[in-house]
Amino acid sequence: MVQPAGAELRDVLPEVLGWYFGQDTEIELQVHHERELHGVVLRIAQDAQLYERERLAGQLAEALGEAGQRARMRSEPVSAGGEVTLVGALQSDRISWLAAQMDDNDVLVALLPVAESMLWAVRFGTGTGAGQDDAVIPLAAYSGDATLGEVTRTFAGPRQHLRI
Repeated sequence: MVQPAGAELRDVLPEVLGWYFGQDTEIELQVHHERELHGVVLRIAQDAQLYERERLAGQLAEALGEAGQRARMRSEPVSAGGEVTLVGALQSDRISWLAAQMDDNDVLVALLPVAESMLWAVRFGTGTGAGQDDAVIPLAAYSGDATLGEVTRTFAGPRQHLRI
């Protein structure tokens, strides 16, 4: 379903879902905007932290301007849709928030700002394949209530830093 703006989508989607499922459906609507940056898809949540997420997208665009970093990010594991999907995430976002954006056997890369000139990238996956590839961390390894800030402070696995 396509609407010209996020506000219109938020207004009509509950009615459309109720019609489709044949019942009154309570949903927690999460609208995301996808932006392509140098051949990489970045998903940006349209929520109360939009300013910080847009700033993060700008940092990523700057990092992808460097050929070596761009090549590394394009070689990330692909999502169920066959794309490298990056999620602009904040320290306060929860693992459950990431999980809600993923399908079975899906992979995404969460990007978090960790310094004024550095982004932290970690690959998360769902399903049975996650964890078999050393570079993909199974979401099930963390509690859904864990924040990504908590993950960054305790994470000892594979990661990548992008310098801006």
